[in-house]
Amino acid sequence: MGLDALYTNGVFYTQVPSRPRASAVGIHAGRIVSLDHELEPALFDEVYDLRGATVVPGFNDAHCHLTYIGQALSQVDLRPTVCRSMDALLAAVGAACAAAGRGAVVQGAGYDQNHLGGEHPTAEQLDAVSQAHPVWLVHNSRHMGVANTALFEAAGFADRRGAVAPEGGLVPLDAQGRAVGLLQETAQALVTAAIPAPSVDDLAAMVDAGSRKVLSLGITSISEPGLGAPEHLGMSVVDLAGYQLAKDTGRLGVRATVMPYLTTLHALGSSDGSFGLDLGIRTGLGDEWLRLGPVKILSDGSLIGRSAFMSSDYHAAPDSRGFLQFRAETLREMIVGAHRAGWQVAAHAIGDAALDVVLDIFQEAQRLAPRPDARHRIEHLSVASDAQIRRVVELGLVPVPQGRFIFELGDGVRKALGPERTQLAYRVRSLVDAGLEIPASTDAPVVEPDPIQNIDALVNRRTAAGADFGPEERISVEQAIRAYTVGSAYANHDEHHKGTLAPGMLADLAVLSEDLHQVPVDQISQVTVTATVVSGHVVSGDLP
Repeated sequence: MGLDALYTNGVFYTQVPSRPRASAVGIHAGRIVSLDHELEPALFDEVYDLRGATVVPGFNDAHCHLTYIGQALSQVDLRPTVCRSMDALLAAVGAACAAAGRGAVVQGAGYDQNHLGGEHPTAEQLDAVSQAHPVWLVHNSRHMGVANTALFEAAGFADRRGAVAPEGGLVPLDAQGRAVGLLQETAQALVTAAIPAPSVDDLAAMVDAGSRKVLSLGITSISEPGLGAPEHLGMSVVDLAGYQLAKDTGRLGVRATVMPYLTTLHALGSSDGSFGLDLGIRTGLGDEWLRLGPVKILSDGSLIGRSAFMSSDYHAAPDSRGFLQFRAETLREMIVGAHRAGWQVAAHAIGDAALDVVLDIFQEAQRLAPRPDARHRIEHLSVASDAQIRRVVELGLVPVPQGRFIFELGDGVRKALGPERTQLAYRVRSLVDAGLEIPASTDAPVVEPDPIQNIDALVNRRTAAGADFGPEERISVEQAIRAYTVGSAYANHDEHHKGTLAPGMLADLAVLSEDLHQVPVDQISQVTVTATVVSGHVVSGDLP
């Protein structure tokens, strides 16, 4: 019995500077054992001729919601590419309600008011098509949603009255004091508590469906932020059990780093104020398939929802600059406590004012309890000045940007911020030039999870309307692929076994239809992933 498999006659971009290319990769027991023909082909049980195809390390999405991707496949698809008007959205919801079982809650996801004349659906509009079904529609930012009257009543708010916004949330009311339907940030929990929580079996099925979707795109590793706190981000208090069941039953197809939400942690009773999980569990527990990663916390909201906390008013909404989801002192207590307990912390900070709050807290955490190479993360870093980027570097933080936001959300962001502050939005080249190792991510299903389309956005920086969006922040194809491989591994302290093609590394590969390094940049989006290899086995697509 020989070694497992040899993939030969390919163009392998290894992401190793001292040996950037190879023509063959030998694999045994799920790991790379040779490059080129350091080991004779006769030693391998299987030899696959790639016929000159281009291969890169498996893509690693450093911030995506795998369970939401799986769930979205069974919800009403309200994305702007599907529902191009309010009438189309209401018709889609009406059709789903007509087909739903008696009393079922009808859920949809992906609408964007910027493509609906600037208007959110209202409860009354949904009432007219819902046929008495409770209805919940999630905005594509995942930071807000719209409920109809039946869902408000199921949650205990008769005729949509009495809904009071919790801290970090907003409930717009009409002239009669009734909720209009839109619930922002933490206010979503007022009605989502009335929606039956998914079971562990349901969650495992979502992981399964999400795995199959992303594997078809060449994604072999993901990080899912915010598990276990359905009032903020997660699906259920048993989110991790769903992942474990998926793994145990062979349905976890990708390597998953999962991030519990920070409110699932609690004071440990120690004199230093540590904040963690029982038994001292923290970042790093697990194996190469399912691992506990950073702890996630939302400091603010979204740009297109205009709830991100800004230092000055939104261009499109004078007298509004968003808000923090927690008081600054509460954020400080939780983040510093998690830092003391040994957690890597991933803080969502989209607005520039929220970024200042989070940077101050990370600086204080390191002053109180120095931890070299903690690699705390700033999720999104959507609006940042040069001075703020310098602070990110000085504090040793990892920014986690999403290039695809530029294409799918950029037109709405331009309206929200205005031309001057748009220049500070979704910066990437400035991060690279500052010496930061950046990962790549999509926040899917907020936007499409396709890595090729994300790379296209990072390189070309054009919105869906065709407008240039900060062209000075464009990066090269090489830099974008590095972000999707080396950078994403670095963001989770995984660079010792992911992100490069070298002996000892995990044998995860994405086989491409064309060489991304060679095609004209305006044709990047036409490249596809033809096969995905995990642990040396083809798990999606076909080899040439």
